[in-house]
Amino acid sequence: MALLRKGLDTGAVRWLSVGIDLYSDWPRETLGDPTDESDYYIKPEIRAIATSLQVYALHQQSKSEAMAWMPGRMDATGAMSEQANNVGPQNLHSFGHACFEIDGKQDDLGSKVTPILKQLQSMEDFPDFDNIRHHLYSLIRMMRGQSVSLDYNSFARDLYDLQFPNSCSSVFDRWAREYFNAQVNQTNAKDRSSEE
Repeated sequence: MALLRKGLDTGAVRWLSVGIDLYSDWPRETLGDPTDESDYYIKPEIRAIATSLQVYALHQQSKSEAMAWMPGRMDATGAMSEQANNVGPQNLHSFGHACFEIDGKQDDLGSKVTPILKQLQSMEDFPDFDNIRHHLYSLIRMMRGQSVSLDYNSFARDLYDLQFPNSCSSVFDRWAREYFNAQVNQTNAKDRSSEE
């Protein structure tokens, strides 16, 4: 994990140090051969997975509980996770929802742009992968600080899609829906509790 975190500031991956972890279990049947330089998709796949692993290493640093959410994993109370029980349609561990969680669930989010929302907007305004990665590190540090877990399986897919102009905007659209849907759900819950 420390080797993965080492290149965070520059975006560099210490390939010969982490290569065994990255390539020994590479799912060739679904992602292809990582040595096939002619495969148009292989470099974005490697970049997405390497970035996801680096971000996870940052997210998990100094944490005793798992920061990577896994479907079907028991929570601290011994209950099955929400998604494994199919409770609610919303992915409570998606990147957009996790960003809402670190926003502190402020009472009046609709009337102001929060620092978290500014970071998300900056990524969308300049969707260069290096710029996105820079903002992600800051957001993941905040998630770690507030012990907000993340579904790294869907997050790695998002990182892959962010590298292509034709799918990049759909990732930001999904993040926005996850972020603002969580906000609407919180407001509706507060309204219901105040009526009771």
